[in-house]
Amino acid sequence: MNEADLKGKIPDNNPKKTNTFVISLKSMFLGQKRALSTMEEELVQSPGRTVIRNFFKRKLSIIGLVGIGTVVLMSLLLPVFFPVDLTFQDTSMMNVPPSNSMMRVPPQIRSSFGSLSPGSGFGIGTDANGRLFMWGVLSDQLRQIPFISGNIVQVSGGFDHAMALTEDGHVYAWGNPHFSQGIITVPQQIQGRVAYIVAGFQFSMAITTDGTVHAWGNQALLAPNLNAMLAMPLGAISQIAVNSISGGALNYNGELRILSPRATIFSEVPAEIQGHITSFALTDRQGAAVLDDGTVVAWGANEPALFVPDHIQGRALDIQSGRGHFTVLLDDGTVESWGNNYYGQASSPNISNVVAIIVNYHHNYAITENGNIYTWGLNGFLFGTDTHGRDIFARTFAAGRISLFVGVIAVVVSAIIGIILGGLAGYYAGKTDMFVMRLSEVLGSIPFLPLAIILLWTVAREMSEVQRLIAMMFVLGVLTWPPLMRLVRGQILQVRENEYVTAARSLGVKENKIIFKHIMPNIMSNIIVWATLALSAAVLIETTLSFIGFGINEPTPTWGNMLTGANNSVVLRQQWWRWVFPAIALVTTTLSINILGDGLREAMDPKTRGR
Repeated sequence: MNEADLKGKIPDNNPKKTNTFVISLKSMFLGQKRALSTMEEELVQSPGRTVIRNFFKRKLSIIGLVGIGTVVLMSLLLPVFFPVDLTFQDTSMMNVPPSNSMMRVPPQIRSSFGSLSPGSGFGIGTDANGRLFMWGVLSDQLRQIPFISGNIVQVSGGFDHAMALTEDGHVYAWGNPHFSQGIITVPQQIQGRVAYIVAGFQFSMAITTDGTVHAWGNQALLAPNLNAMLAMPLGAISQIAVNSISGGALNYNGELRILSPRATIFSEVPAEIQGHITSFALTDRQGAAVLDDGTVVAWGANEPALFVPDHIQGRALDIQSGRGHFTVLLDDGTVESWGNNYYGQASSPNISNVVAIIVNYHHNYAITENGNIYTWGLNGFLFGTDTHGRDIFARTFAAGRISLFVGVIAVVVSAIIGIILGGLAGYYAGKTDMFVMRLSEVLGSIPFLPLAIILLWTVAREMSEVQRLIAMMFVLGVLTWPPLMRLVRGQILQVRENEYVTAARSLGVKENKIIFKHIMPNIMSNIIVWATLALSAAVLIETTLSFIGFGINEPTPTWGNMLTGANNSVVLRQQWWRWVFPAIALVTTTLSINILGDGLREAMDPKTRGR
């Protein structure tokens, strides 16, 4: 037998030529196709690899790891792309259910356009044959469309009501009556002679065929003597526009009047533009007008909508507005938007051949000469909104970041205290052990939740929200160390007489090094398991305290204070999205952490690990 034949029959036991790490990974994720040899078994079964291997053998452990990993990644990354402005509120989007259809124009209108108008979260329009359609988030009252006799020539959407104008000058209104303020009760004296309509926030306006303006609804938001004011030198009215608190009227001479019973931040129209205005629009805090030379002038509050882009000057044909942004139609058939952009309403698309723009609230529509309809702005909320009009999707994951951060820091503080006191009590025993155990018993005998409430109320009641957050983390950490202390103490009592501890003492190693350098690493697996399970408890405790008002308060989002709104039957039954999504995030997090902790315990504990 030659050397080559011998070489082929003698097994190669060189471990360097055996990729044991690859074998381990394949066995964990793909299953073990064959029994490992003794050499492979010894190479694979290092302590770390053994723990990993046993952990991934349990499907529940993988589910827990994926669950908490997903929550952590989304809580860290999504607030970067969907930041939460703590000062933001939007009364026009309160308690909106999950949707993505606010600007989903029906195909009947897209193929045969007649008229269109956006409301707050919904749209109303007609096709070329005058058939009426509505889309978006519609309340039960908006769905109750009255019987309309005649061909519809114009529609208008308001906050939560809508109007339709027929070719014979009759107006039909429906929607929320706003506590019987008459917003959907059209004055009989104007029926049959209406030429133009506008639905506002709590009122409606119309221009009759003789050029006069009429308003109905909440008269406190308009000039008390509206028609007398307009009869001054204005003459016949060519355009009316409204915002959430008032309105304006423009006559054929290019003179503009703001219709408000009191001075507002935008009520003083610049005198130099009077007589030159061809079109105007009003946001909630600004006014803007297109002049006869194509320039745009804005006035009012010093906010983004006040600053008109330079490149549109001299090119504007028409202007319309939402609650905080303006959109203009330019002479080359393009559009430009600017102002508040938290819903993308100021991010106008690059389109051409536009012949009309229709803007209201946070929605923009552009109609091209061939009848195509383009939209930009708010199309809906994935998780809906809360009672302040804030996006629950963004706040849920911003809340997750805060709740998890509070839990992690609280566990770290508790672990530091528990490890130190448990190490000292277990190693030194005697009086030290007695003192630490009596201290933990005293702390454990006091009900946890009342004690935490008293401490937070005493320490943090005069603090800022950031200081309150820090105080909560340390209060939770200081109150939750006894279980870990007893765990560490019991483990050290078991191993302090082992040979390696005796050898360290005989070599003159300092006692603090023996405790924290020699003994602690051998019980670290138990500490890791405790920390994992304690994190779930800390998140639940923070949620509980915030829910009852003793934790982190609004507007800073946490899962606890997001669930606070779900404490009455109306929210539970009719506004389910306000509590369902934060509750799902909380349950997913705590359940995943507990499953992960159980998996780690079984993987690290030899008594529960079969081999």
